[in-house]
Amino acid sequence: MRYPLKLDKNRIQIFHEGHKRRLFVGELIYDPKKDKYSLIYDRHYTHAKNAIPLGPDLSLFKLKHDSQKGKMFPIFLDRIPDKLNPAYADYCASQNISPDEKNIMVLLGTIGRRGPSSFVFEPVYSSDFSVNDIAKYREQLSISQHDFALAFDISQVTLQRIESGNSADLNTLKRIEMLLTFPDVALWQLKQTGNRIHKNALIKLKKYFS
Repeated sequence: MRYPLKLDKNRIQIFHEGHKRRLFVGELIYDPKKDKYSLIYDRHYTHAKNAIPLGPDLSLFKLKHDSQKGKMFPIFLDRIPDKLNPAYADYCASQNISPDEKNIMVLLGTIGRRGPSSFVFEPVYSSDFSVNDIAKYREQLSISQHDFALAFDISQVTLQRIESGNSADLNTLKRIEMLLTFPDVALWQLKQTGNRIHKNALIKLKKYFS
C-alpha cells in the first residue's frame, strides 16, 4: 500500500525568498470549471513587515484576486521563458517536462519556478492517502496499534483516536503519510525505533519498505 505523489496541476504555492528566511506568500489556484485563476494571499504574509505584492495589480490589501476567464495574470506569464529562446528546450529538459507542455501551471512550477524575482513558485504534490488507510495498512501487515505507534514514534492514544474518527491531528496524519510515501524515510525511522517493537513486527515493516 504505497502512496505515490501526484502533481496537482491546479495549485502552486508561492514563497518569498530572502537572505535569511523564506516566507509563505500564498497560493495560485486554477478552477477548471470557471476557467479562472485565483491568487490567494496568506493573511500572515500580508501583515509581515517587509511584505511586497506579487505585482502592481495584485495589492496586499485584497486577499483574493481573480483573473479574467481563460487568462493567467500577465505578471506571472513573464516568469516563463519565451519558446523562441534557443535554450527553451534545455530549460524544459532540466525540469523533466516536454517542450510542448502547454499547461501554464505546470510551466510556472518548473521552468518559471524562480523567474526574474525573489518569489519562488513551488509545485504542489498530493497522494491518495486517507485516514482509513492507516488501519488497512496495519491489518495488511498484522501489526498492532502499539507496535505501529512505537515504530513511527507517535502517540498510541492519538493513533487510536485517529483510527476511530475522534481526532484529525493533521501533524500526525502528515507524518504517517510521509512515512508511508517515502520508504527511505520509513527505514531510517525504523533504525531509530526498531528496538522498541516486537521482532516480528520489525521484520514485517523492514520487508515492506525494502
